[in-house]
Amino acid sequence: MQNEADRRSHWKKLALAGPLASLLFVSSLIGFAAMRSDGYTHGTKAVSELGAIGAPMALAFNLLGFILPGILIMVLSLTILNLAPAKTSRIAVSLLMLSGIALIVAGVFPVDMSNRTSFTSTAHAVGAMSSGLFWVLSLGWLGSVLKKRLGVTVLGRLTPWFWLFLVANIGWQIAWQTTGAVLPGWGQRIGFAGYFLWSFWAGTGIFLSQQRIAE
Repeated sequence: MQNEADRRSHWKKLALAGPLASLLFVSSLIGFAAMRSDGYTHGTKAVSELGAIGAPMALAFNLLGFILPGILIMVLSLTILNLAPAKTSRIAVSLLMLSGIALIVAGVFPVDMSNRTSFTSTAHAVGAMSSGLFWVLSLGWLGSVLKKRLGVTVLGRLTPWFWLFLVANIGWQIAWQTTGAVLPGWGQRIGFAGYFLWSFWAGTGIFLSQQRIAE
């Protein structure tokens, strides 16, 4: 019994990988953008440009903004599986794990702004888009896992609706391409906002729910 309690306590702490990934990405996005002196703005520039080949401190941003958050998302997915082992959890976790791996790929292969069709640019785009897609696909199962197995009730009910962040992101991009009336950089940030808001809430919620069980 004590071993089981210790095991759950271990994984409970690792649930904090979710909020840590979110804080790391947001602080990297804001911090590295603020250090740019070449007219980089959140509204007009893509997040990927902070880590583009030849950009100032590109390696540091790719590490802190993409690779480490991707690893932490993988840790969060393993936490969910170990605290709520079930077939449903395995499906959800597999997709969330792939999302983290894809985010790592986006950091390992930075975009080349001078050659958008190069291998590294293509790999980056595939990684970035796949990360969001795998996450959205996982939401259909993660809601039930969070609500019924981990006691994160409110987020569990809302989780399936987080796909709207992806819809808003796509809609924003289409509106920019067709009308030019919106700033394209914000569309991408809407997608990231949903992704990391969910990660922060999920990790924090799992930690607190397991804390209540332990008490």
